[in-house]
Amino acid sequence: MRFSRPRSRTPRIDISPLIDVVFQLLLFYAVTTQFVTPERLKLQLPEAKTAETARTPSAQETEILVTSSGAIYLGGQEVSEDRLEGELRGLLKGQTDRSVTIRGDKGAPYGIVMRVLDAARLAGAQHINLVASKPQHERR
Repeated sequence: MRFSRPRSRTPRIDISPLIDVVFQLLLFYAVTTQFVTPERLKLQLPEAKTAETARTPSAQETEILVTSSGAIYLGGQEVSEDRLEGELRGLLKGQTDRSVTIRGDKGAPYGIVMRVLDAARLAGAQHINLVASKPQHERR
């Protein structure tokens, strides 16, 4: 006697629950992440007639912000002058380009900006960019 075998169904993977979970995680991270941008810090860049057009910073480029009160921000986090060189050294360690961009408010104490520049050099930065804006009447 011949028994008929039940037809085997091809297994199907339903990914809709996975998509729901990934979407929920994405929303969670977007809501809980704090975004620190230069606009949020209200930096007023000094003006220079020879300032070049701003380019988009590369992913590896490290940015240091100096506010008018003298606070220093590295990677969006406030850092003390004492820890700046060590933190920079750690960030530049794995980079091939070793570029650092310094954005200092025009009211920032000159001595602090110079110490930040010095710390960048001591940390091993090969390319240091100081950011300025063109005067209003010069912009085109």
